[in-house]
Amino acid sequence: MAKNKDLKDIVARRIEFFRRKPEAALYRPKVSSRHIDGLYTETVVREHTVMADYGEPAGGTNRAPNPIELLLAAFAACIESAFYEFAVHEGFQIDSLSVDVEGTLDLRGLFMVDESVVPGFQDLRYIFNVTSPEPEERIRSLAEKVIAHCPVVDSLVRQTPVHGEIVVRSGAEA
Repeated sequence: MAKNKDLKDIVARRIEFFRRKPEAALYRPKVSSRHIDGLYTETVVREHTVMADYGEPAGGTNRAPNPIELLLAAFAACIESAFYEFAVHEGFQIDSLSVDVEGTLDLRGLFMVDESVVPGFQDLRYIFNVTSPEPEERIRSLAEKVIAHCPVVDSLVRQTPVHGEIVVRSGAEA
């Protein structure tokens, strides 16, 4: 229970701090990824390493989830952890919490078979499971708010500008 009290205090302090200093709320996460072998990559996120690979039928070695599965994992983890964080902040008792996410992709988009087919998801579906003695309407209301404010969900549903550069070096320079 001490962890929940700490989390409740952390959330309360952060909300108050961001109200006083909105400029401090700007967060710029950064990752750095590199190709290791075949379709296997490793991405450094803070002090963590996130691995990605494809299943053997797709040409990988099945050492890790593929990137699109990691996106689904980010979706599930974001709404699950944000819900828990705010449930604790609101004083809710949560007995169990889980999220299942599934999407549909038409791989003709990825493989450039048909330019009219988008390479991304056609749809995403989730099942948000909560066990709690709290009234259903309070749980449902908080879950809806959390999903509406989840940065991963927002990044998926709102058109987000993506820009960058491509740097090509000759083999002798590398």
